[in-house]
Amino acid sequence: MEADLMHHRVTFLALSFALLGPGRSGAQQAPAPQGPPPEASQFDFLLGEWSVDVTSKSPGTPPRYHGVWRAAKTLNGLGMVDEYGVSDDAGRIVYAGTTLRVFDTKTATWTMRYVDELGGATGRWSELVGVKQGSEMHVEQRGQSPDGRTTILKIRYYNIQPDHFSWSADRSSDGGATWVPEYLRLEATRGVSTPSSK
Repeated sequence: MEADLMHHRVTFLALSFALLGPGRSGAQQAPAPQGPPPEASQFDFLLGEWSVDVTSKSPGTPPRYHGVWRAAKTLNGLGMVDEYGVSDDAGRIVYAGTTLRVFDTKTATWTMRYVDELGGATGRWSELVGVKQGSEMHVEQRGQSPDGRTTILKIRYYNIQPDHFSWSADRSSDGGATWVPEYLRLEATRGVSTPSSK
């Protein structure tokens, strides 16, 4: 048994030195990874819980509805996960989804994936790319509508304050040839309101 243990130790050491490569030693290991770059904080205004009021031009949905947006850091500060859900006045869910946002240090842009939780067992996935422009965050989202058409949303986060932000999305369902301006508008206020606080 001791011979087997010694054999395993020798094998482990041999593999360790092979992974370190020629001319390296354990004392010359690569530096520990640094923290996220400052740009990875561009979406930090989303952190926490928000009450949202939405105005919609979407056919088949009420013109106004309300809900909650929650966001938290992930991936050692390089990313963020946020959940969004809104309902009409009767309590019926209109939209519900989750977004993973990750800052790409190579392109200096945000790469995002959104899944529509109302899209069935597998959901409907959308791809998003975001950049900071002045004091605003601009995002382009590409996905599929429930009827299978490719849709594009041009999203702006603006009027960003510690306790409030505005959000709007222009929408195209024909590859960008025509647009519906402010197809969706959203006003977010920090904190989750309750029926008694409305």
